[in-house]
Amino acid sequence: MRKYTYTSQNWFAKVTAAVVPGNILTFGLVGVVGVLSHADSDPRTASAQFLTWLTVLLWCIVLPTCFLFSNGKRAWNYLSVSALCVWGLFFVLKALQA
Repeated sequence: MRKYTYTSQNWFAKVTAAVVPGNILTFGLVGVVGVLSHADSDPRTASAQFLTWLTVLLWCIVLPTCFLFSNGKRAWNYLSVSALCVWGLFFVLKALQA
């Protein structure tokens, strides 16, 4: 197994990967949690406030972890595939709930 040394190379590609598919992944995860917890869309409820702050927490986790990828292409690939899987799960759960 090849040892990986962490560098600041490709930082722009990694940050854009965290911003675009990472943001889509974050909103998809919040959507899945919202469907599973039967949250409504009224912003004054406790569940809506929880989901709002969960978005911030997940975003603060996704942004620094994008630098753990070896290059920007790998970050884009993994975050994009993860976002597609999470959104697919969201739509399946939403269809089963109705």
